Amino acid sequence: MPIRIRMSRIYIYLLGSTALCISSIGALFSIIGLTHLFAGAPISVGLLAGSLEAAKLVVAGFLYRYWGHVNVLMRSYLCAAVVLLSGITSLGVFGYLTHAYQKSSQSYKVQQLKISQLRGEQEMTLEQIAKVEEFINTIPKNRISKKFEIYEKSRKQVANLTKKSEEILNQIHEVEMEGFSTQAEIGPLIDVSQAFGVSVDKIAKILILIFVSVFDPLAICLVFAWSLAVRLREKYRGNEAKIAELSVSKPVDHRYKKAA
Repeated sequence: MPIRIRMSRIYIYLLGSTALCISSIGALFSIIGLTHLFAGAPISVGLLAGSLEAAKLVVAGFLYRYWGHVNVLMRSYLCAAVVLLSGITSLGVFGYLTHAYQKSSQSYKVQQLKISQLRGEQEMTLEQIAKVEEFINTIPKNRISKKFEIYEKSRKQVANLTKKSEEILNQIHEVEMEGFSTQAEIGPLIDVSQAFGVSVDKIAKILILIFVSVFDPLAICLVFAWSLAVRLREKYRGNEAKIAELSVSKPVDHRYKKAA
């Protein structure tokens, strides 16, 4: 009994639309990323990348559909071209995602650097206060008048240092409050980095590499799957017509029946 492979037309449309969607998004990300890498001529690079992206998908579908009808030299060149274009697309997507992450994390890094500098200033201020108090405590008790005189002179200095420390602390709180909105943008990355004890930049780089390794190869595989689905449907439709033709019963000649 012949095995009939039925491929729903809706499923073929779904494969085609999914392949087109992922390919279009990947091409868009790649074009934007390449324009960031070659900022000197963004329009030219965008046109070049867009034409190459379209050619890559057409060549991939052509190779899958007419693999046996293409000579070895041309087939090898087209395969190498698809692989290289896939690498260029992945590079563009990597540039786009890296730029997006750097844009969102730049303000967070600046805030962290500012907080670090303010904490350093506060520590220096507290050390100066501690040194003044330590110097006063080193004065012998039999020189109480000298100790009191130095204490009175240092009160203004200590007061200024204490005021400066409080101002620095207020600035730290203000920067931390401003950083809440920034942390909301990359908050999940911060949580993941804290959970695994890895820096935020390394977590972001790993995720970007995962996206890059999946995005364009998946688009090409979906083009292959769509081409396969179309071929199977065409083959099924041809078999269906042939089976229908063979299944028609021929009229019986009753003259030969009576003679027998």
